[in-house]
Amino acid sequence: MTDKAFKIAVIGCGVVGSGVADILINESGKLSARFSRQVALKSILDIRDLTGTPYEQYAVKDPKNVLEDEEIDVAVVTVGGLDFAYSITKKALLAGKHVVTSNKDLVAEHGRELEGIAYDKGVRFLYEASVGGSVPIIRPLRICMGANVISGIMGVVNGTTNYMLTRMEEDGLSFDEALWEAQTRGYAEANPSSDVDGFDPARKIAILSSIAYGKFVDYKKIPTTGIRKITAGDIANAGALGGRIKLIARTALVNGAVTACVEPQLVMKSSFLCSVSGAYNGILIRGEYTGNTFFYGIGAGKLPTANAICGDIVELLIGAENDAVKPGFISNEAEIAPIGEPSRYYIRLDNIPDGEFKPGLEGLQMVSCGSTTAFVTGELTPEGLSETVDSLTKAFPGSTAGLILKIFNETV
Repeated sequence: MTDKAFKIAVIGCGVVGSGVADILINESGKLSARFSRQVALKSILDIRDLTGTPYEQYAVKDPKNVLEDEEIDVAVVTVGGLDFAYSITKKALLAGKHVVTSNKDLVAEHGRELEGIAYDKGVRFLYEASVGGSVPIIRPLRICMGANVISGIMGVVNGTTNYMLTRMEEDGLSFDEALWEAQTRGYAEANPSSDVDGFDPARKIAILSSIAYGKFVDYKKIPTTGIRKITAGDIANAGALGGRIKLIARTALVNGAVTACVEPQLVMKSSFLCSVSGAYNGILIRGEYTGNTFFYGIGAGKLPTANAICGDIVELLIGAENDAVKPGFISNEAEIAPIGEPSRYYIRLDNIPDGEFKPGLEGLQMVSCGSTTAFVTGELTPEGLSETVDSLTKAFPGSTAGLILKIFNETV
């Protein structure tokens, strides 16, 4: 066994951070034997009093105890938010330490800068756990598909909303009831906007796209719609049509430009993504040499996310710190183009007056479960969609288009 130990500090001993600490404490002997060097947790930086916990002997309060400790090789940043996470990550990289993080907000907002600092300092900034929870997706994109030409990424990457939509389907819960249950079970925050309004999956798809296309994708430029308008009636209609509603994040590389969106879509049962239920995530990668490759697993949770962090630590132990490649997205930024491909649509009409299906709309399929009535179109351009909605609301005076969903097509 080599004399050079590999020491780790965990910054933030919350749900994920404590999971990382648990794995490192429990598996230190196995990791040390595998890599013929001592692999051990050295410090846990947290503002809370850890007295009386399993982490008491590792507890430190001052960031200097991590940043200025030359024994510490890697800082694991599991604190949420941006300000402190950004500050401590940047300082750790500048101090010559590797950083591993699960903070997707940090990666989406500052990852470009932090990757540049890490490359210049000869260390690594790794963030497998920022997307997909237990699902290995960033490392396969960087390494296993490193010679591939990625043309599209699409998937269900938010476990909270997928859990809510599943519960609305299984037990007919309303949006508010499903949200309350998700909050009660710890899947959703007290302020659920990041999840239910789609900002969380926008950050995640931006991270994946930046890696896949070698161009920085700014999540703030991705058209984003959440699931607040989805009703139990829409869920029932989707089932009657042979599908399920999913919050889909997707990007594609088209003629050098990136198209992107986050929005609920009606996914038919013929697609892999239709089977992704509960808090699970499913991500489909389209490559020129591989076709479609599907990644699936639990999308959140203490130990699944901690395991992803530990995977990055193992990558460092293997010696990948000597194999850093400057990511193309540091110096290149993607142009975000609108999605203009034709699509089929689900259009829910609200406030429909009593009456029969109107003549002249025979090209549409009507579905009605309970009091929720909707129409399914053939393939339409955005302009054609506007014309169809106008025709429907004129055919049913006083009605409004309460919800418009694309019918998911994984070949587009």
